[in-house]
Amino acid sequence: MYLKSLELHGFKSFPNKTVLTFERGTTIVVGPNGSGKSNISDAMRWVLGEISSKNIRGKRMEDVIFGGTDLRRPMSYAEVSVTFDNSTPDHRINSPYDEITVTRRYYRSGESEYMINRKNCRLRDIRDLFMNTGIGKDGYSIIGQGKIAEILSAKSEDRRNIFEEAAGISRYRKDKEETEKRLVGVEQNVESVSLIFQELDSRIGPLARDAEKAKKYRDLLEVKKGADVSLWLFDTQRIKADLEKANDIFRLASAEYERLKESIASLEQQSDRVHDKLTGRRIASEQLLSQINEATKQINSLDSSYQLAVGNIRHLTELSMQSRQRIEEIKEEDARILSHKAESAERVTSLRSAEKIALDSQLELLAEMDSYSRAALVLEEALNEKLSRLEEINQKIMDLRVRLDVAQKAREDGEGKGTELSREIDQYLEAEKALQAEMERCERNTAAYKAKIDAAQTVITQCTDTLRSLETEREEEAGILNGASAERSGIAQRIESLRRMDEHFEGYQHSVRFVMQEYAKMPSAFSGEVYGPISKLISTDNKYITAIETALGQNLQYIVVENEETAKSAIGILKRANAGRATFYPLSAVRSTTETDEIRRAASFAGYVNRADKIISFDRKYSAVMEYLLLRTLVFDNIDHATEAARKLQYRVRIVTLDGQLINAGGSFTGGSVRRDSGILSRGGEIDALDKRVKDCDAKIESAKKKLSKIEEEIELTKQKMLDAEQSRDLLYTMSRAQFSELDNANAKLDANSALLKKLQADKERLSEDSGRFDADILSLGTELPKRSPISTVILE
Repeated sequence: MYLKSLELHGFKSFPNKTVLTFERGTTIVVGPNGSGKSNISDAMRWVLGEISSKNIRGKRMEDVIFGGTDLRRPMSYAEVSVTFDNSTPDHRINSPYDEITVTRRYYRSGESEYMINRKNCRLRDIRDLFMNTGIGKDGYSIIGQGKIAEILSAKSEDRRNIFEEAAGISRYRKDKEETEKRLVGVEQNVESVSLIFQELDSRIGPLARDAEKAKKYRDLLEVKKGADVSLWLFDTQRIKADLEKANDIFRLASAEYERLKESIASLEQQSDRVHDKLTGRRIASEQLLSQINEATKQINSLDSSYQLAVGNIRHLTELSMQSRQRIEEIKEEDARILSHKAESAERVTSLRSAEKIALDSQLELLAEMDSYSRAALVLEEALNEKLSRLEEINQKIMDLRVRLDVAQKAREDGEGKGTELSREIDQYLEAEKALQAEMERCERNTAAYKAKIDAAQTVITQCTDTLRSLETEREEEAGILNGASAERSGIAQRIESLRRMDEHFEGYQHSVRFVMQEYAKMPSAFSGEVYGPISKLISTDNKYITAIETALGQNLQYIVVENEETAKSAIGILKRANAGRATFYPLSAVRSTTETDEIRRAASFAGYVNRADKIISFDRKYSAVMEYLLLRTLVFDNIDHATEAARKLQYRVRIVTLDGQLINAGGSFTGGSVRRDSGILSRGGEIDALDKRVKDCDAKIESAKKKLSKIEEEIELTKQKMLDAEQSRDLLYTMSRAQFSELDNANAKLDANSALLKKLQADKERLSEDSGRFDADILSLGTELPKRSPISTVILE
């Protein structure tokens, strides 16, 4: 046996169909990192049955499908096929074929397909095929990175599996495990059969008594049949005598009948004659009545026509009067319109003549205005030229006069200028002190605003930290809420599943389920009421469920019905439908048992709990059935106390422990492990426990919701506090900007005051230097002034 080929299509980095052919000997696959060498070994593991995506370097099984690139679309499935040559005489692979191809295909939707030689199979078939060959999923033929260290550090049990696979005995170990499982199942079946036999043994005595009753019933039935025959003969003789009397009465009645028949015939002849007369009179009456109806119809028609004509005349008269009035109104309206039209024509004529006169006058005025406009433009241009010359001359004269006045004023005030400059300097010095004080005040105010802004920023930082903490707490509570909600949803689904199983009688025998479903669909088919299985009619505390289930055994599925007829009709329905057999307890037939001395003595023994029928709850009408089943069964706390009590009572009673161990009457013991979730009676207790868990989850959800609501309120308050602080900070920023502006203004004013002060001091120094030049300037300016008035000069020109 050797590996022949490996075919990949859509697996990881192999979008195209790729076939790797292996010849005998050694084949080595080389390439750089990332070229896909490991994908070949992953494909080999995958096709041989690997179901863990982690072992093939993926997070999900969908990762084995080619995911696409920028130039190629992703594929919808991945397929790998491996072919082995099995033509060697030893046939290492347990298959009659010389060539074996194993194929695995996985779709992106999650569906998988396995094939051996292109025939669909199960994953288990593939694993069984490669068992004892060393090339299976858990075989030693594929050694990856770290596999040797994993084998050396593995547990002894795991190493043993590898050695067994290499030795070729893993298949036998698996067969052994499956055989042991089947043996466990057989033991359980044997135990169930033993319980059935025990139950049947306990019923032999009552059935023997029932058989005696049946024999007695058959004897009494024969006596009843003889009495019924005698009574039938007596009734027959009495009926014959009554029949003869009835015949005599019949003959008398026949004669009377013939006489009455003749009388009726004569009366019928008389009736026919009277009927003929009445028929003739009726025909005449009908003819007269038809004539009267015709005349009445004609009268009614004429009357209707007359009324219609009168109405039409009245209507036409009214229309005529209205038309005359309308004609008069139209005539008056026409007269008014004609008069108005004449007046309008006169007004139009007068307006047209006035319009013509106005147009002529307008044309003359426009021509005159045009000539005036041209003359005005000429005068305006000359005036503008003269005014510009006058403006230049006046400006020059004004400049000279200003300079002259300044020189004269400087000369006149030269002596007092120093005193005035000194006074101004003193004023600027005082202003400098005031500005310095204002600047200090602005600095103090800006420092106060800065402190308030820092305080507001601190509040904002604290609110931010509080919000972050509250949001973390909210996420934690939301996680608790989501967890509790998910748990509640899972428990609710479990409760719904259990209740649905209970409603559909899951876990019951097919025959029991069939009877209850048929009764639910058509109760009328049963001759009475079907109350249900024993398990549906009783309830008990969770701590007693195991004991009661053990004590009742198969009786839990026996059906309680109203009477014997109901049981017979149910049995007939099962028989006709070939739906199996079931046991029924008719309330009218079952009789309760009595308490024995042994049962009364057991109450004083150590570990005694109660009689089994005392620890269950049920409707009183089922008392006979429940006492018949459980009155002679005692419940003890453990097997030691139960054994001691059974020995003292000489094994004459049936004892069951709370953990489900059973001591039968006669001394046989039944016990072992008990599955806590397997009983049909335990469903109710499990549903109650799950209901309590649902209530706990509801409490958690409600608590988490309240905490979340409180956290949301705190978050809103903190956000509002932070918003208030931000608004206060922004307001302080705005106010501080105004204060900083005032500070800048004060600094600017102080700088300007200092500059002016320096300028005044410089001017005072230059004043003494410029005083000598004033006289020369006054003389030169006086010679430059014109002798005549500039206005008169312009006009003369």
